[in-house]
Amino acid sequence: MGFADRVRAWFRGEGKSASPSPSTDKATRAAAKELEEFVRTRSGVEGYLEPKTTIYAVTLLLVAGDGEYLRRPIGGRDKAQDLCRRLGIPLYDAARVGYPKRMRDWDRGIRRDQVSLDDLPPWPGEDAPPGAEGDAPPAGGEGPPGDRDEGGSPPDEQL
Repeated sequence: MGFADRVRAWFRGEGKSASPSPSTDKATRAAAKELEEFVRTRSGVEGYLEPKTTIYAVTLLLVAGDGEYLRRPIGGRDKAQDLCRRLGIPLYDAARVGYPKRMRDWDRGIRRDQVSLDDLPPWPGEDAPPGAEGDAPPAGGEGPPGDRDEGGSPPDEQL
């Protein structure tokens, strides 16, 4: 097909019509199901409502705890609020708060290590497991051998 043929086809309205991307498409039940599935299969998900622009419809951006994200049209603020309330996730206005850094890190291929609650030490004031009191150095200032010299400075600072 030559250039003139393409121009004639364009004037007749027969030009190439690219299929719309999921974020420019109208809000559908399938889009809502995809959003629900994303929340169900990931942890730490937050919702970000993106305003309508000349190119994109009102969209809901879901960002998981590790930075993975999904953007789909939602139909409006009230529908986004209803969906997020039903799924039990917070909803933020992306125009006001911006986007989380973990989302940009995900795009760059940076993956953060997930920390489970079992990996963390007990919260101060909570009952420590039996025998945990011995973790602190004795009151005499004597720690494990080799930690400090006679002057009190760490060994790596000695000349």
